[in-house]
Amino acid sequence: MLIILSFECLRVLQSNSYRPERGYAKIIISPYFATLIAAQITAALFYAYKLPEYCLSIVYLAAACPWTFLKRKCPLKFTKRVWRIIAMQTIVLFLLCYFVGNAFFVASLPLITLLSWIVCLPIDNAIAKRYLKKASIKLEKSGVTVIAVTGSYGKTSVKDMLTSLLDDSVSPVGSCNTPLGIASFINKTDFYYVKYLVLEFGARQKGDILELCKLYKPSCGIITGVCAQHLSTFKTLDNVVSTKRELVEYLSEKGFCVLNDSDEIASGFVNSGNCRKILSHNGLSVNIEKVDFSGTALKVGYGKISRSVILPQVTEYVADTFALCLQTALNLKQSFTKTISRADDVKQTPHRMELIKTERGYILDDSYNGSVAGIESCVKTLSNFSCVKTVITQGLVECGKQRKQMNIQCGRLLGGACDVAIVLGKNSKFLASGLSETNCKTVFAKNLKRAVELAQPYIQGGILLFQNDLPDV
Repeated sequence: MLIILSFECLRVLQSNSYRPERGYAKIIISPYFATLIAAQITAALFYAYKLPEYCLSIVYLAAACPWTFLKRKCPLKFTKRVWRIIAMQTIVLFLLCYFVGNAFFVASLPLITLLSWIVCLPIDNAIAKRYLKKASIKLEKSGVTVIAVTGSYGKTSVKDMLTSLLDDSVSPVGSCNTPLGIASFINKTDFYYVKYLVLEFGARQKGDILELCKLYKPSCGIITGVCAQHLSTFKTLDNVVSTKRELVEYLSEKGFCVLNDSDEIASGFVNSGNCRKILSHNGLSVNIEKVDFSGTALKVGYGKISRSVILPQVTEYVADTFALCLQTALNLKQSFTKTISRADDVKQTPHRMELIKTERGYILDDSYNGSVAGIESCVKTLSNFSCVKTVITQGLVECGKQRKQMNIQCGRLLGGACDVAIVLGKNSKFLASGLSETNCKTVFAKNLKRAVELAQPYIQGGILLFQNDLPDV
C-alpha cells in the first residue's frame, strides 16, 4: 500500500522531467501531502493504541485510492525507468517497515521517492546516455535533414503545419521536445523514405536548446517568437532570450533560420550567429481574408503569384504560422505551388486554439497555452465571433516573481474579449483583479469540474474557451 501511495510522488517527479529542482518540492504544499500527513497521524494513533497492523493497510489503501484513480492531464507512465525506481523503493520501504515499523514514515514518502531516484541515477544516466547516442548516430547515418523549431509559443503548431506542407517529412506527435522524448521517436522511426525530420526544441533553463542542437544537429531552424515564459526556472526574460538565441548561434553558415518578423525579439536575432537569417514575410504576403467557425481563409502572394488558402485553424496567428512554414519550404527548394497544394493536409493541433463543435455551441480548447502573447492572439481571434463567450482559466502558472502582474494582465485581456470568466486555482484573485477593470462577469470555481458545471448556463450557441495552461502538477 505504501508503494501504491508513493505513485503520486513518482508522477510529479516524472512530470518535472526527473529534475527535482524544477518544482518537485511543491509537492509538500499539495493536497496529496496533506493526505500523507493525515495518514501519518492516523498511523501513529493506531500504533499508540496497539491496533492490529493490518488496520494500517486499510488506512493506506484509503489514502492511496483517490490519487491512484484520479484522472490526470499528465498521468504516470510506467516506463522502464519508473519500474527501476519502484524496485528501489520496494527495497527501501521493506527495510524501513522491517527495522523501523510502518507507522513512522508515511509522510516521508516524497523523500523516500527522491532517495530511490538518486540511488538509481547512475544507472539511469548510463542508460539515457546510451539511448541518446543511439538516436544521434541513427539520425546522422540516415542523412535526414533536421529542422528545429523553437520559441516561447507556437512551436507545436508550426511543427505540425510544416510537416503537413513538406514532402517526405515526419515529426513526433504532440509536444515531444525533450532530449529523451525525441530520442525515443528517432529510435522507433524508420527513416528510409524520409527526407525531413521536423523537431520541436523545448527549454526551461539556459543551455537546453544548445544541448538539443548538439544531440540532433539541425541544418536549419525556425524561431516562432520569444516572450516571458517558464520564469519559475528561467528567472528573467533575458535568460529566455539568450536560450532561444542558442539555435541561431548553433546553425552553420550553410544553414538558415527563419525568424518571425511579427515578433520583435525573434526578428532581432537577425544579427546573431553565422547562419543565413530570413524574416518570415520576406518576399511573401500572407493576409487573413476571413475567419469563421469553418476556419481561416488566407490570401498568399509570392512574387507575381497569388493563391487562396483555407486552413482549419481559427487563430489570428495562423497567418504568421503559415508564413514561417512557407518560407522554410521555399528555402528548402520546395516550390510555392507544391507547398500551397499541400495546405489541404493541414490539421488543427490539439489543445492549441482547437475548435470543437458540439450540439450546444463550440469549445475552443487553448488549454496548453502558457504565455501572454498566446492570450493576446486568442483575444484577437475571439473578436471575429459575435456570440456569448465564456472562458475557464487559472491564469499563467510558471511566472516566477512576475506571477501577480502577469495574471492581472491575463484577466484584463480575457475580460476585454469575454462575457463570463470562470476563474480557479491560486491565481484567481489576480485574475479577478484584472477582470474587474472590464465589463466581464467573474465567477469563482474550486476546481475544473465545478468550473465546467458553472459554465453550462452560458454556452448555448456560444463559445466556451479553455484558456491557459491547466496542469495538475
